Amino acid sequence: MHTDTHDAPAGREALLGYRVGTELSAAASFGADFSSGRLVQLSLEHLTLHLESRAVPRKGQAASVVVGEGERWATALDAEVIGVNALRPEVSLRFVAPPLDAGRRIVGLLESLRDNGQLLTPETRPVWREQIDRAERVSRICEALAARQARGVLRSRDGQAVAEVTCAFFEPLQDVFAWNLHGTLPPGPFTLEAFGYSSVVHFQMDAARMEGGLLVMPTPTSLVRFRHRWLRRTQASASCTLEFDHPLWPQVHVHRGLLDVSYEGLSFLTQPGEDLMYPGLRLPVMQVSLDGHAPVRLRAEVRNISSTPHGRRCGVSVRPLDAQEARAWRALVEAQAHPTTKVEGDWNDATWKLFERSGYFRLPGKEPEKFTSLRDQFSRAQDKLQEAPLLGYRVVRPAEDGMEATLSVLKPYAGSWMAHQLARHQPPGSRSTAREALRDIYLRGYEPTQSDPEVKWFFAYCEANVRWVRYTKFDFATWYADTGQTCLVPFRLMEGEVDSVWTKPANVKVGTPTQEERASFFARVAGTRPEAYREALDLVPERFDLETTRTGWGDAGLSRERELVVARHEGRAVAFAVFESAQPGLNLFNVLDGVRLVPLEDDAKPEVQDAFVALLGHAAEWYRARDRKVFVHYVEAACVEYAERVSLADLGDGKLWVMSARLLPEFLEHLCESTTPRAA
Repeated sequence: MHTDTHDAPAGREALLGYRVGTELSAAASFGADFSSGRLVQLSLEHLTLHLESRAVPRKGQAASVVVGEGERWATALDAEVIGVNALRPEVSLRFVAPPLDAGRRIVGLLESLRDNGQLLTPETRPVWREQIDRAERVSRICEALAARQARGVLRSRDGQAVAEVTCAFFEPLQDVFAWNLHGTLPPGPFTLEAFGYSSVVHFQMDAARMEGGLLVMPTPTSLVRFRHRWLRRTQASASCTLEFDHPLWPQVHVHRGLLDVSYEGLSFLTQPGEDLMYPGLRLPVMQVSLDGHAPVRLRAEVRNISSTPHGRRCGVSVRPLDAQEARAWRALVEAQAHPTTKVEGDWNDATWKLFERSGYFRLPGKEPEKFTSLRDQFSRAQDKLQEAPLLGYRVVRPAEDGMEATLSVLKPYAGSWMAHQLARHQPPGSRSTAREALRDIYLRGYEPTQSDPEVKWFFAYCEANVRWVRYTKFDFATWYADTGQTCLVPFRLMEGEVDSVWTKPANVKVGTPTQEERASFFARVAGTRPEAYREALDLVPERFDLETTRTGWGDAGLSRERELVVARHEGRAVAFAVFESAQPGLNLFNVLDGVRLVPLEDDAKPEVQDAFVALLGHAAEWYRARDRKVFVHYVEAACVEYAERVSLADLGDGKLWVMSARLLPEFLEHLCESTTPRAA
């Protein structure tokens, strides 16, 4: 497997208007000076001219400009010099109050150049390129394409589209991958470009043949996946429209239906002569409407205009005007991207009933009656999160009798999101599959986090032996482990009751670490834990105290705390403990009220085992002071003799799953491939 990433160019000048690939002439007069030259770049608000003479104007100088193509001349326009490059020499000019008629004539000129292939459209570079050779993974992708009857395009060696196809079926045992061909098959060889959930997959079709009216190929041994944007676009509803007044000509009011939407962009079919769109145009206010939702006001910038079989497509980046509009925009996008799930509303009772029906309260080491006292805390915590969606939210898939599935997502560290409290129960008479329900809530849970500018990591505390988790999270982490962007850390989850009897070895003293001891703690963690683990859990000096997290949580009325303590044997530091707490009720298994033990020496030494016992006893006091009844301990040590000496209940084996946010689009693609119902 090989992956490449590329950073797209930034800056308004790179986006404003079009670069012109023709000998289109233009002339500009600067007072008494007259200069002609070749047009380099043109929009409805500016142009860049390559001068024939070496005499260049000064910045801010007034000018009059005429642009032409053969006998087609635009009206002379007043302009102002905004940039000068004396070495080339080139001059950039901004039109001053151009009349509407002149704008329409420039659009006509640009469209003529586009039709003749004389506009230099920016090269699109994928933000992600990945070659996939693992046979099992290639087979999963092919199976998902067949189940979804994925669309595709055949391309010749020079990249030209020569025919459209639709996936018919995939039979790996017979080594057959078949496609419906829409049109006539020209001479090969070809590359097949198939459209996945949010990416494009390329297969080589050197051995393809027509058989029984189908285009048939062997099972691919490898494929290449490309992605051109980080955020998936979803098809817009028929009632989703935009409108705005043109910033240069306010008398031009644009009202169009949308093609697609995402958290950061949208597109629509534009009429160039009417709408006067061009790359780089900034729209101070754009209003987007959808039936059943209040209109949302956005700032927008035109990013590109491209040709499609249905007309000119205008791609726009958007940004809500304020926090209130941001929340409304997110709701509008998600209503179209995830119509089967919800995040807002009072679902506390329905969630609790789902936990009871699904067996969530009967997970290893737990009994349902132990959760009864937590119900009020759970409801209060969920109500607070409703008002703070930037810190966490609960996803539900409603059903006639309440809900079918739920997943919660929480931001307990500065740049990390945690998925937790997954439950599902098949409603009576429901025709949906478990795969569909799990796919829907996972996509709704993870996709919104992409709009968090701070997101860097995702993690989850997973049961070690659940097939669904192995198939989705564990397999994915294994594929990318060599990149350092994922890790799987095994642990055994144990629970302690604060009012139990806790042993306190006399030869160990527990206290606050010195600066030197803190430094040794971080050095030990860096030497024994993967970087993904340390960064995702903020086990690094600059973020260890959770200052930013505590402030954000505190503003939302939620508690969050962490403390480092040291155990000393005969005055020498031998082990550390990290105590953490979070708002009661956020997680019913208390995974954020947890203790981590870090030895400075071989953990099999008696003094280290004694230190662990002493640290757990101190933990009971720490949590009791915070009105907790229980806490959990993540057992990661090689020698666990200490765990037999203290009052801990065994909750079973688990794995800490960590993934870089850079891999989230690939993970979502993998989720779709893993949960797509198999074709009949």
